[in-house]
Amino acid sequence: MKKEVIITEGELPAEVVEAIKDGRKLVAIRILQEATGIGMANAKVLVDRASAKLAPRPPRQVFMKDYYHAAHTRMLAMMLVLTVLFAAYRYLNGS
Repeated sequence: MKKEVIITEGELPAEVVEAIKDGRKLVAIRILQEATGIGMANAKVLVDRASAKLAPRPPRQVFMKDYYHAAHTRMLAMMLVLTVLFAAYRYLNGS
């Protein structure tokens, strides 16, 4: 009978922790399996729990906000140009 291995996410080997911090969860699972002999499902659960604490999530990208900000800026610039042109037209025609 196989010896039972009990490990928590706080007792992970240093190589596993480094792989998690680098964002390489699959590599971390494989290293944990080889180091402890636990199954893939258990290794995945441990790595997922540890990555929730260790690996920072990338910031969520908001594409539409950037698009609308650029469109808004272009619209304001266009309105400014048209206002200046209209004022110059009125000034030159003496109206």
